[in-house]
Amino acid sequence: MPTFRTKSPTLAALLCTLLAACGGGSTPEPAAQQPTLVPTATSGGLFGPHQPKARPEAFAAGQNCPPFTNFGSPSRDIDFLCRTAFAIGHDADARAPLWVIERLSLNGSFGGVERTDNFRADPDLAPGRRAELSDYVGSGYDRGHMAPAGDLTFSNQAMSESFYLSNIAPQDPTLNRGAWAKLEDSVRSWLAERPELYVITGPMYGPARPVIGKSPVRVPYAFFKVVYDPNRREVVAFVYTNAAPAASDLIDHRVPIEQLEATTGLHFINLRQ
Repeated sequence: MPTFRTKSPTLAALLCTLLAACGGGSTPEPAAQQPTLVPTATSGGLFGPHQPKARPEAFAAGQNCPPFTNFGSPSRDIDFLCRTAFAIGHDADARAPLWVIERLSLNGSFGGVERTDNFRADPDLAPGRRAELSDYVGSGYDRGHMAPAGDLTFSNQAMSESFYLSNIAPQDPTLNRGAWAKLEDSVRSWLAERPELYVITGPMYGPARPVIGKSPVRVPYAFFKVVYDPNRREVVAFVYTNAAPAASDLIDHRVPIEQLEATTGLHFINLRQ
């Protein structure tokens, strides 16, 4: 088992647990704020160099949704959904996204569209393969966005699509409204110095299989976010446990992307050849 190079012993233990478990594999949230594009933390101290690997299999037919899949799909055995502002790899067993890819740009991602809170089941997924609104009622979990509404203020359509439950996973309210929201704000702020970013977000599951609702919807043990700068060829990856975090600094949740790939079985940044 690899040694996890992270400043947080708790996070290292979490990743070790998840790696062993994987075979290599509510109350409304407060309204989102418009982004302030001034770096909240120096992103250069978090990112590291990254050379994408040639993985032609990541560019399978039927999973093309440019520009979001310009670096391929992290996995293939999914329900693939192409949206206005993101691509989704949906897990019918978990009834939640396995991963969501966005491409953020300084000039193209933000505007004046307000948050809608129009949560609903995804009509492009069959009943039984998707989450329903009733699954979250009384669960104690927030309906946590993978592609956050705050990234999508440039388009009414994109904002609306972000509230499909195919973009949502059960998330601890303290995490969703605290440290995770801080991470989302930080990513948006990095566009002030990095005008193009690819962002891949998703849940992580442990050996236990807690669920909510009648569908049922699987509850993640943790969440990841990978941020790739294609111009500088630099990347940073984060993992947050699905609970109130003990640390709020981003660097305490940073993990090597190679070990995140080994833990999840996903391949995040790929080349055709």
